[in-house]
Amino acid sequence: MKIRKALVTGGSSGIGLSICEHLLSEGVEVYSISRNPSKVSKNKNLTEIALDLANSDKISNFVDNFISQHGLPDLLVNNAGYGAFFDLNQFPDQEILLQTSVLFTSPVILCKGFAPKMEEAGLGIIVNVTSLATLYPLPYMSLYNANKSALSAFTQSMQFEYDKFPRWIDFRLGDIKTSFNKSAPKQEEKIQNAKMRNAWIQIEKQLDESPSPEVASRQLFKAISKEKQGVVYGGSFFHAQILPLIYRFIPNFLIIKLLQKYYYD
Repeated sequence: MKIRKALVTGGSSGIGLSICEHLLSEGVEVYSISRNPSKVSKNKNLTEIALDLANSDKISNFVDNFISQHGLPDLLVNNAGYGAFFDLNQFPDQEILLQTSVLFTSPVILCKGFAPKMEEAGLGIIVNVTSLATLYPLPYMSLYNANKSALSAFTQSMQFEYDKFPRWIDFRLGDIKTSFNKSAPKQEEKIQNAKMRNAWIQIEKQLDESPSPEVASRQLFKAISKEKQGVVYGGSFFHAQILPLIYRFIPNFLIIKLLQKYYYD
């Protein structure tokens, strides 16, 4: 299926920006959603839309307005997201709600709005960018792990309901070198214990040694071009190929033990 029109959330930076740039290079009409889009579009085929996905009440109206103004996209990429690094007993209630809204509720509402219309039109691909954290959780990022896992399960559930169109891709990414850690709300260092400080040092090291967003976008479009559906892994060779394979053979309790040693020691 040739992609002519795409809607990408979180398209102003990182992985989302790389996805948009790839689509624009193919002559696709791209609509990029972010909280703070730039004032001037850099490409005649790019339209930047200001929308805060933390405000899920506005998402349903956005879908109807988008279709009436721009028509139905061939491709929806739910990419927007961020992490938050807290002990559970220090996790701000408001941050719990924001994480759930941005990472799960708003993507689901977007899917609810577009998927039935794609099915009716006999076209469409929906990509939900999830995380390798569905298999290997990140320490002190419990809400990120939980919501990415929920979005992954939702995406796989949708394959039962939509047997032809839209096609669904659960794009489980390992670490990609972006500003993810810099934008993450984080517990004050003065109330972090030694385990938490060690975990953050390791998380930072992982990100610094990770591949670029362009690697992730190439992996995604390779999967799309091959008409793949379901779970697609992305990131470094180790994250995209080796870790998913290891997960099949190691019991969960042992994975947790190994992760504790990796992050805390």
